[in-house]
Amino acid sequence: MQYPALAQAQDVRSIMFVPALSPAYIEKAHLRGADAIIVDLEDSIPPERKADGRRAVADAVRAIARHLPTYVRVNNTADLLDDDLRAAAIPELTGIMLPKAESAEQVRRVAAVLAEQATAAGREQPIALALLVETPLGIHSIGELAQADPSVVALVFGSEDYSAGLGVRPTPAAMTVPAQLLAIAARSRGLAAWGVAGTIVEISDEETLATVARDSRQLGFTGTIAVNPRQIPIFNAAFGVTAEEIAWAREVLAVFDDAVKQGRAAVAHKGRMIDTPVAVRAQRILARAQRTGALAGNDAAGSGSHG
Repeated sequence: MQYPALAQAQDVRSIMFVPALSPAYIEKAHLRGADAIIVDLEDSIPPERKADGRRAVADAVRAIARHLPTYVRVNNTADLLDDDLRAAAIPELTGIMLPKAESAEQVRRVAAVLAEQATAAGREQPIALALLVETPLGIHSIGELAQADPSVVALVFGSEDYSAGLGVRPTPAAMTVPAQLLAIAARSRGLAAWGVAGTIVEISDEETLATVARDSRQLGFTGTIAVNPRQIPIFNAAFGVTAEEIAWAREVLAVFDDAVKQGRAAVAHKGRMIDTPVAVRAQRILARAQRTGALAGNDAAGSGSHG
């Protein structure tokens, strides 16, 4: 079974939470600049209003999904999970975000339920899973989670809950190792990696937030979740493709293509060696730039020559 949401997830730079019971946020969600939206049934909905959230979630998803890929974060507890999955599994839904993912068995059970509900709802596409990994046990099991089921399209690092579980602050120093373990596991399976090696609740110190996001990209993350619209342009810039990267990639591919025509697989250029791995990285930069709109037209030079 193919999951079209996988390619879509890999190009997400920012994905923003909106509470299922906030009509004003839902109405404007697609105007905030995020690449995707998560309708939340978990942390933003108080316990006494969980049933209200389930009743509202289908309309919220329909309103947003006309414009953007839309996920629903469910409650991963025995008394709420199945009802949440049933309420969210409508044809317009892109996927489910499963919080506190800790075992492959748990993921496969949820995937089986979603497959049944997709069939019952008459969906043409299967329901994707984004796994929110936010506990020490989840990080310890990260390799198993990454390959638990074909429906998994993204691993998401929940730094706030993870740091609480360890009893530490979510500083980059404390979060870098678990964050990169998640990014490595995700990318090794061709999945999206969402999150930052630090806190995501910072909304006033934009410079620090931008630094954390840029550093997280260098750890292997492809995008991140946002909790406030003010964060979105910062995250889009940090995880997007810059004009400088596009220029570098085009130059590298031009030099490498010329070397290949001369029968060489490596060439010195401006004090650095350019070989196949460098050319592949340049190629991927241009491909992502084209998919995300950073590259106008279809002029990703050399995009099909080096595998």
